[in-house]
Amino acid sequence: MGIVVLVALAGGGYALSRSAVFDLDTIEIDGAFGVEANQVAEASGLVVGTPMLDLDLGRAAEGIVALPWVRTAAVDRAWPGTVEIAVTRRIGVALLPVGDGSGVVIDAEAVAIARSETVAVGDLPVITLGPVGDLGDVQTLALPALKLIDAMPLDLAPWVETFGTDDAGTGSPLLRLDLVGDVVAIMGDDRDLDTKYDAVRSVLDQVDLAGICEIDVQVGDNPVLKRSPQCAEPVTAALTG
Repeated sequence: MGIVVLVALAGGGYALSRSAVFDLDTIEIDGAFGVEANQVAEASGLVVGTPMLDLDLGRAAEGIVALPWVRTAAVDRAWPGTVEIAVTRRIGVALLPVGDGSGVVIDAEAVAIARSETVAVGDLPVITLGPVGDLGDVQTLALPALKLIDAMPLDLAPWVETFGTDDAGTGSPLLRLDLVGDVVAIMGDDRDLDTKYDAVRSVLDQVDLAGICEIDVQVGDNPVLKRSPQCAEPVTAALTG
């Protein structure tokens, strides 16, 4: 008799869970608003009216994370008829210019997260590399320049117009800063960037930049200057502490 009762109760519970009482009625989204909230709801694939037990929350989270600007997504049931979605967004840290005067914003992992109609988006630094592929793709070539941006002291920011990389012919990119006044600072690889930035600061503070076209700090404690127009002969900067 007990077994029959348990089976009957289980059957009744199952039937109740399939009733309209436990259908999806509401999708609540935290971390996105307006158009972006609509994008999240659509990307989740969740449909109001679907039985709560039939919802594939894992697939919903995967669909949301596929949005270029979404970093993480958590999708949970809240009985009787709500799904709660919490998203964290990717934060733009740099911009890659496109030839038509527009740009693509990338985050700290070099993921292309948004398009911009201009190459001036707030205070975002500009990396002189064109974006490759679509939104959501990782801009691999920009990763070394992101290290350069991350290490830059704030007091040098007004001096830097763009960040770039050159092919050093060795398989490793040659990092550079494009400074105001058409001066280029050659930083070399991404090692010992603090020392190299200190060397750039010393040159900017202590050397008359008239006629200077290049500051080479690949060896941080031995900056080398090149003068325009030919930038032919390097001159070691005599710096005092």
